[in-house]
Amino acid sequence: MTALPSTEVEVINALSLLAHKVAPNVFDLSSLQWHVSIRDQIVRAQLLMADLKAADPEIDSVLIVGMGAAGISAAISACELGIPQVCVVDKADAPFELFRGVTSRFVGPFMYEWPSGFHVNQGYPSHPNTPWLQQGRSPLNWSAKQPITADLLAQELINCFLNWLASRLAQGLSLPHLLVNVEPVVAQSFARQFRDAEELRAVELSEAGEARSPKAEFSTAACPNAQVWGGASGVTFPTSHQPKYLILAAGMGKETLTVPGCSAASPSFWANDTLKDSITACQRVVVLGGGDGALQDALRALTSYDHPLSLVHDLQQQPSCRRALSAEMPALLDADRQMRQHSSWVKGAQGQAMVDSVCQQAAKRLASNKAVRRCVLGSVRLGTGAVWLWVAGTHFDKAYLLNRFAIHLLHACYRELTRRPTGRMGFEVLFDTKVTHSKPPSSERAGRWKLHVCSEDDDAIIEADKVVVRFGVQQGTIPGLQMLQLKDSNPRDLKRRTTLKGIELPFVAM
Repeated sequence: MTALPSTEVEVINALSLLAHKVAPNVFDLSSLQWHVSIRDQIVRAQLLMADLKAADPEIDSVLIVGMGAAGISAAISACELGIPQVCVVDKADAPFELFRGVTSRFVGPFMYEWPSGFHVNQGYPSHPNTPWLQQGRSPLNWSAKQPITADLLAQELINCFLNWLASRLAQGLSLPHLLVNVEPVVAQSFARQFRDAEELRAVELSEAGEARSPKAEFSTAACPNAQVWGGASGVTFPTSHQPKYLILAAGMGKETLTVPGCSAASPSFWANDTLKDSITACQRVVVLGGGDGALQDALRALTSYDHPLSLVHDLQQQPSCRRALSAEMPALLDADRQMRQHSSWVKGAQGQAMVDSVCQQAAKRLASNKAVRRCVLGSVRLGTGAVWLWVAGTHFDKAYLLNRFAIHLLHACYRELTRRPTGRMGFEVLFDTKVTHSKPPSSERAGRWKLHVCSEDDDAIIEADKVVVRFGVQQGTIPGLQMLQLKDSNPRDLKRRTTLKGIELPFVAM
């Protein structure tokens, strides 16, 4: 028998291209993602640019919209991959605007990887607790044992970026062109022009084998108030730019902050708030929502901690608590893995309900342990106030395991008691609960909120001193969708995103 000639099959990385492509030559790094930690944004950008370069070795230009963690990481990766012209625009006056000045919100790259073993150190991209100590790579790096404030992280990231720019300049290597104070309408207008032009060129290419229509052009004449950032490097911004690819990294969109039934709104997630003020411990606080934002703020208002990792840390300091917690961690980790993988393959809430059930069972067992209960309740703030977490659905929504578990554990510990812990704030979690009408205080210093609450069992009027709304992003404000005018009413547009956007990312790029 004559042997068949061997055929070498070339395998390329394409997952990031499939997950982030929203139009011909347009990729969206920010909108509608499931894993949105700062670390995830950095890794997502690195993987996309590497795959794009591998798929198109002749790529010569790219325009990136947004100078947050994803946008700056994409720009850095593009330059390091040898892409000659990398342009980045942003509406703010400097990179990392979202984090700057925010001192009440604590962040860490591995905080929400509990119960994985490397959650205890918040250095990035690698540290001695990780198996990728020598492999993790990113110019955006920092050292921290504990989560740090968003403002401090912004300073760290800006310093890292400036150091990278200086190093590239000293070596005579290419630098990105950075333009700030760009009106959002300018970026939106260009994105639509680019999409339309690329769709036409794609048709021409498929029909005639050659694209004759011109590429869309980004012109600085359309943004007279814009300025070049990082001027010390001497890099300018081209007056006109015809990118081959457009990368959208403009953020997640506007939050839904309005209290149901009135026009008053609560502070933004990325804004300093008063939940940690001493007076809050003597107030009635209502948190609306079932996602990470709501869970985080309920924990911040109720406990003495700035972030939920401290609760786990305190439990692990006591031998009996550590043993009890360690016994539950394998099941919790398995449930977390299953939920993350499920969300990548199936659109639906089954994974969320499953992991909530596992957390509830573990929390109930732990709450029956007196030592655990004493430690957990000891973290609750001293005061006469109370925190209510009201969730519209039957389970928590898109939330990391650590936040879920901490809430369930606190709630289970309260349910083990016949009465409220002496001298400490009260706590209640209610599902299937909605606010239908509300009336704000007569002034900031007087009166209380009056909330008409509707649940499966009862309707009631509840008074509160503070109301925190964490309903997530308004669908119509998502930048990536706005820029391309993608609407739910258009069946074609609905098919531009798949469950691949929810696929789990590596912890670091290697």
